[in-house]
Amino acid sequence: MIRLLFPLWLLASPLMVQAHFDDVPDLATRISYQNRVTGADGIARESHWQEKWMRVGDQVWSQRLIPLPLARAYHATHDANPGHKHFTHQMAARWVTHGEDGGLQLRYADAWHNQLVEVPTEEYGQVGFTPDWDKIRYLVDPALLQGMTALDEAAPAQARWYEKREGKQRTRILWSSQWQIPLVVESASLDGYRSYRMEVTPKSLPKQLPWQQLDGYQSLDLRDFFD
Repeated sequence: MIRLLFPLWLLASPLMVQAHFDDVPDLATRISYQNRVTGADGIARESHWQEKWMRVGDQVWSQRLIPLPLARAYHATHDANPGHKHFTHQMAARWVTHGEDGGLQLRYADAWHNQLVEVPTEEYGQVGFTPDWDKIRYLVDPALLQGMTALDEAAPAQARWYEKREGKQRTRILWSSQWQIPLVVESASLDGYRSYRMEVTPKSLPKQLPWQQLDGYQSLDLRDFFD
């Protein structure tokens, strides 16, 4: 997991930064992740995964892309086991809604079983969820940019590279002011033994949003799956 350990240095005017985030566009994306760690045994271990991510108004939908044969095999084994079934949130789409009162509603849509599972606040730890709306909405907290150095490097239109070095780690963010998201996040140790990269590709919004396709889903609470 990426580690963003920045002090919030005010290298830019807070009013100017806030103005950039007043209008947040709706968009759909494809996100690719790559994580590489070289252990003390000299073996380099790499992880790659992708997800679909969508932001519309005060709702954010994210879904890991799992090859159908693997998902089918997992569910066939999981569902065949007798007894109580636990909920595997990693195999479902995450749906976060930001309420007018500032609170968050967390639900998972399991298309395999046609179940919509709500997670109460006190059970966020069960699914590893951190209720940080700015990070959920923008993929990284935009306030981090205030503590980073803007770079004069080649970048796509309406985007700019930012960099921060702290201790033995360097982090770079390619921020899109057009889409209000990072197009790239890179984090690496200066010795080269750890690295992380997230790359975001904007896509067209679908004609029908995923949370509009949940008719017939059984509404459950995460605690319904507890022993």
